[in-house]
Amino acid sequence: METLTAAFRSRSEMEQAADALRKQGVIHLMMCPNGAGSDHAYPEWAGDSFQSGLSGGQDEGLLQLLVESSRRRQVEDTISRFGGIL
Repeated sequence: METLTAAFRSRSEMEQAADALRKQGVIHLMMCPNGAGSDHAYPEWAGDSFQSGLSGGQDEGLLQLLVESSRRRQVEDTISRFGGIL
């Protein structure tokens, strides 16, 4: 299993990505709207993979995911499709 963090510039894009990822069977998903620098909001499984990539705007957010290693590529593609940055 792997933990991934994606940054989004738009909350609506982040929510669309989260819906698509849930349908793909992501093990665990946590959204942190306006979350630049808020790594304390993530559970222990998040580890050291926290990455921001955001500039601190009002409508930005982070999406933390726990995925099976075999699904990583599919998850990366989905995040990219909705404007997320890993």
